[in-house]
Amino acid sequence: MLSDSSAPNTSTENPAEITRRWERRRRYFYLVVSLAGIPSILAVWWQHHADNPFIAIVYPLLILAGLAWSAALLWPRIPLAWIERTVLFIISLLFLSKLVYLLFFTQDLNGVWAEVEAVYWVFVFILVIGYIALPRRLALELSLLLLVATSALGLWRFWDGPSLPGIEFLRLEVRIAGLSFLLFVLARTKDEFNQTLLAANQMHRIAHTDSLTQLPNRRGLNHLLEEHLTRRKPFTVILIDIDHFKLINDTFGHESGDAILCQVGECLQHQIRAGDVLGRWGGEEFLILTTEEEAHSALHLAHRLREAVEAFEFSQGIPVTASFGVTLSCEQDTPINLIKRADLALYRAKHNGRNRVEWEAP
Repeated sequence: MLSDSSAPNTSTENPAEITRRWERRRRYFYLVVSLAGIPSILAVWWQHHADNPFIAIVYPLLILAGLAWSAALLWPRIPLAWIERTVLFIISLLFLSKLVYLLFFTQDLNGVWAEVEAVYWVFVFILVIGYIALPRRLALELSLLLLVATSALGLWRFWDGPSLPGIEFLRLEVRIAGLSFLLFVLARTKDEFNQTLLAANQMHRIAHTDSLTQLPNRRGLNHLLEEHLTRRKPFTVILIDIDHFKLINDTFGHESGDAILCQVGECLQHQIRAGDVLGRWGGEEFLILTTEEEAHSALHLAHRLREAVEAFEFSQGIPVTASFGVTLSCEQDTPINLIKRADLALYRAKHNGRNRVEWEAP
């Protein structure tokens, strides 16, 4: 069967490159947030440093810390995970100290209650960023630390008896505890979903990858072939057959035959461009989907591939050649008739003496 329309895309990206790109985006995001926050902190300091000792002392240190974090974000050698944890820890301590100042060192607690609530909004922001940037267990530890610390401060401050600020403080604690629990549940759900997605991707990779050569197998190639046809843009199909492969197996053994298959795959892979696709069509046959749009360039590529295989030094010094059937897609093509043309060209190459390239026009 030549088509499998339900098969997912077999084109995969290097996981390490995905991780690096995601880290770069996070660095840029943190850098923008840090640089955008410094002017607002400076504005608050300018307005209130004369009448608020905490702002007068701490906010300049916070500005310096923001500049230091920005510089660290621009230096790739400093691990992003270390920056994230350090920043979250320092910000948590800073706003815990501000909460201490508001609760214990202000004369009119009702008058600064809006600032107390603002501190709790900062804690909410810290918890959200924590569950985004940190492992789930570490984020949970951070949230529990904040809850224990703020609860202890509240008990100490309002131990004398119930009061309106004490009741409002309790409401803030309940809200942040509920939010922390919700974030933990969401983070756990996200992790379970990612594990499920990872397992599904692994099953997809196994189903669409040849176990010997680690190239796309026939199912994966069929799907990619359909994708190429839906783009309505000409491309080239090259069908390749290793000459006298049965004789190689019979003479040198199946282990040597398997090694030859892998080495042919490596040889061909090094000759094609990054946007081209090489896969194992089955047995001793390989298939290449390349973006060549003209017959002469497609034939030139096939001849270069044939020469590369012939010149390659295979294991045990086994001489190996291959036959090539080449065809160009057209707008009316289906996977079946496109492969049939390439197969006809390959048949002629084998019939006419092997180790040659033949063309079948659309």
